[in-house]
Amino acid sequence: MSVAVSMDWDDLHATLGRIAAVGLHPEGVLAAIGLPLEDSTRQRFDSGRDPDGVDWQSYAPLNPLYAAVEKQGVGILVESGKLRGSIRSVVVGSELLVGSDEVYAPVHQFGAVIQPRNGRYLSFMMGGHLWHVDSVLIEARPYLGLSEEDRVRIIEELEAALLRAIGGDGGV
Repeated sequence: MSVAVSMDWDDLHATLGRIAAVGLHPEGVLAAIGLPLEDSTRQRFDSGRDPDGVDWQSYAPLNPLYAAVEKQGVGILVESGKLRGSIRSVVVGSELLVGSDEVYAPVHQFGAVIQPRNGRYLSFMMGGHLWHVDSVLIEARPYLGLSEEDRVRIIEELEAALLRAIGGDGGV
């Protein structure tokens, strides 16, 4: 004894094709993910916290002289707003990049030792005094990365894209 099952496979093939298109051409989904990640990164500047929620001040306290002249009520890394304002997302092939093209952005993300390029000392004004030093340590204050909320948003956007593909309304 046997049972025969027959059906029109066109709808199934079309649905599988739309699902595959999400993976083969992810640019639209990645772009949709990028904007919330930009916002999340900018919010870190407002809260002064890294992607894991750790306060930047817990990495290393500010130099007391710098802290004394820092604009009151403005968190670290946001005095001018330039770094915060430079956060962008871009889709390159099958990758989503979120970050800043400011030359000093990696210094704040990873930390660095700043040394003089010309001359023996770095010279700068701080706390009303002229300083001449061999180097300056800039502690890392990570602002790029994925928080748990970011991960949830990414999964939600991917699920929505797949549901649109299954439903056949064309959006990827």
